[in-house]
Amino acid sequence: MAVSSAEVSSSNALSDQAVQAIESRLMALQRSQAEQDLPVPLPTSDFWILVSQLTQSIEIEMDECIRREGWGAKIQLLQKRQNNIRWAIGSIIQHRLNAFVRHANMRTLLNRGNSSDISEPNWAQHDASERAFYEGVCRLIEKFQTEIDWEQMQNGIGDTSISTTIQGIAPLTEFVEKEDVIPLEQIEQEMPPPDVHLEEGWDEDVPHVQEEIEEKNTIELDDDCLRIRFIKDVEQPVMDFDGNEVQPLVGDVFVFPEVLAKAMIKMGYAENASI
Repeated sequence: MAVSSAEVSSSNALSDQAVQAIESRLMALQRSQAEQDLPVPLPTSDFWILVSQLTQSIEIEMDECIRREGWGAKIQLLQKRQNNIRWAIGSIIQHRLNAFVRHANMRTLLNRGNSSDISEPNWAQHDASERAFYEGVCRLIEKFQTEIDWEQMQNGIGDTSISTTIQGIAPLTEFVEKEDVIPLEQIEQEMPPPDVHLEEGWDEDVPHVQEEIEEKNTIELDDDCLRIRFIKDVEQPVMDFDGNEVQPLVGDVFVFPEVLAKAMIKMGYAENASI
């Protein structure tokens, strides 16, 4: 529904030049955010306020045009422009919320509350409502970790009440000769003759063993994984594609889920090493 100019305060009124500038920034942000997995900085800290004023200005212009000229070609152009702006806003919001959730998930799970391989976003470059959303997601992830006992699954149960006694070898001074010791002569009589070859047939089995090892070492990479080579040490352990906890160092090559691998590449920790 169109709004009249009286419904918008004079402080929200935008000039034609300002409207075009905000619309241009909106479309540029939509393109850049759609190509990134993590949130990109906003053009200005009050960007969403300006976008709200932009949509109101378009509706005011449509309302005044209908009153002056009625329905015509200009109204159709304004409607098309309004639809494009609304589509861009929806696309940006969808990609940015997904990016904030992905960033919060990686920061909470990889850092495990420790220092900062993945730093918190620079909130001077984002909207206050986006920060509130991000912090809310972090709290929900931490609550989820508590409910599924994440710390125990990752770090173990800690000290247990089960004690084990380590028995060492008694010193030679405490040696006590036992009555049932088998004489050396009896042991020599029970040994097999020297012409018995225990290694017969071993060479025949070697090719089969090698084939089995090669079959076990053959790994087919899934479409959702990516092979990367680390160019920077990672201080905190991470989970590889098979669910194993690893701590990559410079030069190491691992297979990670594609989203995590791309994030590591974008943060400068690794490079693509696909074969």
